[in-house]
Amino acid sequence: MEIIFCFDQMYDFTFRQDVLREMNTSPKTLGIKAGIRADYTPNLHVREILRAIRTSLDPWTALDSLAEALEALAPERRAGEWLALVLRVLKSGDDLPCSELLQVILELSSIEEPTEPARHLPEDVPGLRERNTAGMNLPKILDLLVSRIDDNLLGPLIVFLRALGDHLEATRKQSLPVLRRFLASHADRAPAPAAGPRERLIVQIRLDEESPPDTGDPLYRLIVAYYRQPLAGGQFRRVGRHRDKEMFTRSELFASGGGRLTAWEQLRLALLDPNAPVRIEFLLPRSLLGYAAELWSTGTADRHLGQQHPVVVRQLERYSDYNLDRSDWRKRWKYLGTHGADPTEVLKRIGWPPLGPADAAGLPDWIFDQHELSCMGLDVPYEQLDPAMQRAVDDAMYLDGVPVLLWRRVAGGKETLLKDLRKHEPTRLAELPYTVLKHRKRVRDPTPPPDRTLTLVWDDPDCVDPDQDYPYEGMAE
Repeated sequence: MEIIFCFDQMYDFTFRQDVLREMNTSPKTLGIKAGIRADYTPNLHVREILRAIRTSLDPWTALDSLAEALEALAPERRAGEWLALVLRVLKSGDDLPCSELLQVILELSSIEEPTEPARHLPEDVPGLRERNTAGMNLPKILDLLVSRIDDNLLGPLIVFLRALGDHLEATRKQSLPVLRRFLASHADRAPAPAAGPRERLIVQIRLDEESPPDTGDPLYRLIVAYYRQPLAGGQFRRVGRHRDKEMFTRSELFASGGGRLTAWEQLRLALLDPNAPVRIEFLLPRSLLGYAAELWSTGTADRHLGQQHPVVVRQLERYSDYNLDRSDWRKRWKYLGTHGADPTEVLKRIGWPPLGPADAAGLPDWIFDQHELSCMGLDVPYEQLDPAMQRAVDDAMYLDGVPVLLWRRVAGGKETLLKDLRKHEPTRLAELPYTVLKHRKRVRDPTPPPDRTLTLVWDDPDCVDPDQDYPYEGMAE
């Protein structure tokens, strides 16, 4: 009964009567209102409605009628999705522990809606990879999990609920005791995964311009910070920061930049941690966005940084502008996690706009209707674009929230780029940093030609440090 009060209008007598009128005219429950005693006390009235449903000729159909009436009268209420989930569980028979699961659903329906719950879905569950789960809320995902046709219906549900319960966002205000008991009772249906990494290490290497970029060999200052982020994504936390006192010319960066990283012992030890996957992010000004940062070397073996870890770049101007609206940025980011049927289908989600000088004015219209566009491919390197088109691409990031850009460092060759990436079989665009890493390992050339190199702009909205210029108290400069 409690789940019905997720519709807060059910506390209102007039609304309850409207619900009964809807049900009374439905072919599924024609005339049901006559057998229900009106009561101004919400609990007593709802109990009377449920009694009439339970004693009707077809209780399941009558419950459907109640759900339809609530949906018709309050379509904007998330409670309709929770009620549909309750009906799904009730109809599942012996495939699920209904009474226990209904208590879990009731508890989850009362918490603050977690953002991007799809990130907690287990990999390779039959019936999920083909679905666009990235935009689904919690009741929709639970409905998808309990409605699958599978001999092991409960296992993936347990894995998802366990991951959700372990996530701080879901439990920071509620301890979820019912969920904890449910997971403990059915732990054997989905053994806990072996201990493994729970966080990734994110190293941000920032190059600040200290002289105009058109001065031949401009000067840059190096700022390095590193962070920990849950593997499932979400907000990161800063662990350490170092601001180099020296400045470097662009020509000196390849020779000196990597060495400055390994000279910082705190970071060097963090990079040696075998239990933390690493992502290297170069924060570069617009004038340097096509810079081959992955070719930095950090060790005596003289192998590129981009052959050891995923190396991506970020546009420093976007990163540093805290006045930019990030709502569209976050919306588009979540679509990176949507699985595809195969690598070809996944890579088709990369949008390739026309980039001629006359096309700049049309780029906003090209993006406008593509609400799920999360990655834009450039058939011309960013730094070679016409100034008007370069500004239009910037606007695609700043105003439309496109979080990921990809290009080869020579014009043309889109099909060659896609062919190279397809070899590594990405299952979703969220894997692009690792797909590009595999490509760079395959190339191997110590001085690869531009047509074998890629730039991947990877702007995670959860990995922005507004205080990067200001070290924590007690940290060395």
